[in-house]
Amino acid sequence: MAIRVNDLLDLSKIGKKFMLVEPPEPYTKFVDGKNTGEIEGYKYSIVLPEFLFEKIEVKIEQDEPSISKDVIEKEKSIEVKLEGLQAFVYSFNNRVGISFRAKSISIV
Repeated sequence: MAIRVNDLLDLSKIGKKFMLVEPPEPYTKFVDGKNTGEIEGYKYSIVLPEFLFEKIEVKIEQDEPSISKDVIEKEKSIEVKLEGLQAFVYSFNNRVGISFRAKSISIV
């Protein structure tokens, strides 16, 4: 079965189980299309076991990661809860993509 963009945008179709599989990475702030170098938050690599094990990156605006690198390296994969998950479509260099944001992430 092919994955359709519309399925990823309809968050009710991706399931309710989220697995964090990699340590969070910082992402930087852009103003007027230019990178300021200032850390705006952290992005989390999430696997969707109920949606063909598709992997997405979820950005969360925060000063420090909610889940430390040590915890993830010890457990390998951790079930997490995402509050306020949203999907956005964007276009860049004639390609369409989807970005995901959430208000918070916590271990289940």
